[in-house]
Amino acid sequence: MSQEVEALLNNTITRSQLFFLIIKTQIGIGLLSLPSEIHRIAKRDAWISVLLAGVVIQLLLFVYWQLLKKFPNHTLSEITVRIFGSYIGKALNLIYYVFYILIAGYASTLYVHLIHTWMLPNTPSWVLLLLIIGIVVYLAIENLRVIARFFVLASLLFGFLILISFLNFTNEMHFSNILPVGQSGAMQIFKGSQRTFFSMLGFEVIFYFFAQVQNNPKGLFRVISLANCFVTLFYTYFVFICLVGFSPKALEQVNEPVLFILKGLTYQLFDRLDLLFLTIWIIPMTLTIVSYLCIAGKSLSRNQSSYRRLVWISGVFVYLLAWYLSALENIDIFSKLLEYGYFIMIAALPILLWLVSFLLKNTEKVGSA
Repeated sequence: MSQEVEALLNNTITRSQLFFLIIKTQIGIGLLSLPSEIHRIAKRDAWISVLLAGVVIQLLLFVYWQLLKKFPNHTLSEITVRIFGSYIGKALNLIYYVFYILIAGYASTLYVHLIHTWMLPNTPSWVLLLLIIGIVVYLAIENLRVIARFFVLASLLFGFLILISFLNFTNEMHFSNILPVGQSGAMQIFKGSQRTFFSMLGFEVIFYFFAQVQNNPKGLFRVISLANCFVTLFYTYFVFICLVGFSPKALEQVNEPVLFILKGLTYQLFDRLDLLFLTIWIIPMTLTIVSYLCIAGKSLSRNQSSYRRLVWISGVFVYLLAWYLSALENIDIFSKLLEYGYFIMIAALPILLWLVSFLLKNTEKVGSA
């Protein structure tokens, strides 16, 4: 009995740990190229697009919260079975599993490309992938409490990264680059927020970690809202310093402006702060893949032993997919298809589940009366 209780406790987390699980999943490689990508669309109002994306995500989180309140002790894989039945529900869970594997593989490909470009241009892709996926699987097979504690420890790096970014203010800043506010127009700002939305994904992990939070659901909506607020302001800050640190033409031509803005900073004690920043940033990038391997395993497994086997298998799938994508010259088509998948799996389906849950509730009331 004591072993069962210990196993149960090892798969529970606190509300603060859920906060760090969310922000560590959301903040990844997308931040490095986001300022230039949004600037090409929303120009000087790119920072407004980030704030608008945060508002949209908050509305979606409200839908998530309403659905999870109806099934407080269930993960998304259990909710789909309860609402749609065994066959359709399990089919949806399999689709979600494949979707998470695709995200993890795509993220791994981007990480390898970034490391090739900035740090290790001569290292073969398969070696980098082996190191990344090996570390990810090693952490993902652990129980949720161990994973959450590592996420909390790694979150201290955010403070160090922000301190490094403050050094950029020693350079000449051009605040006129963001004026006048709103000149790009509502349509362009909205399009920019749509692009930002994909860079801030990761909040869907609450569908699988919510049921493991101690004393849920009290205060959890505030926790996930604070996590979204932190991520939104974090992204807005880095987009802002890139807007005022680069000329508009230069920002459109630079692929990773967050790194380039630090590349020119040189001090007696530190040189090439961009490489120092990237070295630290590899940890948050890797933790994003850990989260997606975790929820991929939870989407199909029923217990801890089957979960671990599935994580190992998923790691192989992610490695093979990332190896294939890294060999392609252009993955824009795959990226575009993945964006459509985001809309369906992260937004449309959860909203549909929430709406259908009202019918289920009425049916249960009638059946129990």
